[in-house]
Amino acid sequence: MSIDFSCLIGLSTTPLKLKILEKLKNPNRVSDLARSLDVPRNTIKPHIRSFVEAGLIERCGEGYRLTLLGNIVLEKAVEIEKILSIDRDVRDFFLTHDTSPIPEELIGDIHYICGGRLVRSVDPFELSEDWIKILKASNWIKGVSPVYHPEFPALFTALAEERDITLVLTKDVFEKCMSEHPELVKKFIGLDGEMRVCGDVKVAFVVAEKGFAMGLYAGNVYDANHIYVCTSDEAVCWGLKLFNHFYNKSTVVEYHLWAGRNTHGCI
Repeated sequence: MSIDFSCLIGLSTTPLKLKILEKLKNPNRVSDLARSLDVPRNTIKPHIRSFVEAGLIERCGEGYRLTLLGNIVLEKAVEIEKILSIDRDVRDFFLTHDTSPIPEELIGDIHYICGGRLVRSVDPFELSEDWIKILKASNWIKGVSPVYHPEFPALFTALAEERDITLVLTKDVFEKCMSEHPELVKKFIGLDGEMRVCGDVKVAFVVAEKGFAMGLYAGNVYDANHIYVCTSDEAVCWGLKLFNHFYNKSTVVEYHLWAGRNTHGCI
């Protein structure tokens, strides 16, 4: 079975067509469609004919329903509609920043995080209240960071007292935390917080029970002034997949070994 994707943009930019297909997930008569969509029957009929010719819908008793092909095309059209509905600022954020660290399959599913917003800050050292609220409202938190912030060790250690937290840090960030805050690192791990070390990472994000927040690099510099935040369930699922990608590349921190190195001045 081949799929004619040339109709997808047309579907996603023609709301009525998309609404008709969505209604035909379940069998429906033309008269019922017209009534539920509040349009004349004669407006519905040409679309029905073109959908039948394209193999997107089929006869079902006195009405019509989506075919397997129709279900696939509807799903893809909805994805495109979500992408096209992204705010210009958010679209520019993704276009002007480095998304190459995100696996190709997740770039293909980028529509799952399209319902978010871009949070700006003038001071790059000011922690975003938007994602801190997400962290405090969540029972579990997973994060990846290639950047060091002096407030992170205390923040995540405090959060770990009541939450399940897993952090994946680059080696440089972990060594900085060990150098500046060895007792907080020890306490975090003692609270059953999981800390892991990964190789070079060019994306910073947290995914938690209540949302997802991500920062990207602009060239070789991390842009701390712009954070993308999304609180939908779909974004959380997408964020978990991104986290697992880096988690699987990381190794668990053996605190006593790192602490021993620090004692002997090897860090």
